[in-house]
Amino acid sequence: MTDTDMSPDAVDVAARAWMAALAMFGTAHPDGFHRAGTNGTSELVTGAPMPLLNGVISTARDADADEMAAFAASPKLKSVAWSVQVRGEQVEDRIVAMAGDHGLRQRMLLPFMLKELDAGDLGKPEADGVKVRRVLGDEGEVYRTVMAAGYEGPEEIFSIFTAPSVMDHVSMRAYLAEVEGVPVATSFGVLVDDLVGVFNIAVPPQHRRHGYGRAATAAVLRDAYEQGARTAFLHASPLGVPLYEAMGFRLTENWTLFTS
Repeated sequence: MTDTDMSPDAVDVAARAWMAALAMFGTAHPDGFHRAGTNGTSELVTGAPMPLLNGVISTARDADADEMAAFAASPKLKSVAWSVQVRGEQVEDRIVAMAGDHGLRQRMLLPFMLKELDAGDLGKPEADGVKVRRVLGDEGEVYRTVMAAGYEGPEEIFSIFTAPSVMDHVSMRAYLAEVEGVPVATSFGVLVDDLVGVFNIAVPPQHRRHGYGRAATAAVLRDAYEQGARTAFLHASPLGVPLYEAMGFRLTENWTLFTS
């Protein structure tokens, strides 16, 4: 179920901000690319080896199947793992068929969650003994190591997240949570006007269930509020929805993702 208290217009704004955040991240790299169509479709190539961060994405309430099909023919997508993404769980048959024609037949849901920020988000970290600080590109190696451990993947595939052009970007902030100097979690925020996107919440297995991921998330919200953000947005895994709901996020809608 989704939370209907958030207005459709607010969700539309947040969906477009999510796309703007990914476009900002992608084009911070030399080989990144983004283009936008007139009917809400984007082609995104970040270079990250993750289908969620490359592909053809519609942020319109009603995706334009023709525009998506035209963008899906782009040769730029041939060099990356990519996806087709639309808002909502009901997907037009032509979009399903188009995704299948490109070998993208696996279908999954991505919960899209929003939180209205207020002065209460300026509080201290929510886990005892944890300190969360912003890190820049000169600490990219340690950030990458912790993030890779949290996602339980090979470290080299996370290099794209720690380029100085990303970590030192004026609108992007990377955070490292530490306990007695030991890194225990990562987070990442992207400021888009008066909204902030929350990304890269990663906690290595040995440090889980202590509230460190929540503390790292709270740091993103706190700093963004101080910078003028009043709404936070994120994509959660289905299992992660209750954790974010405990922090005040609302499930506004599910997006549908097609991958190979």
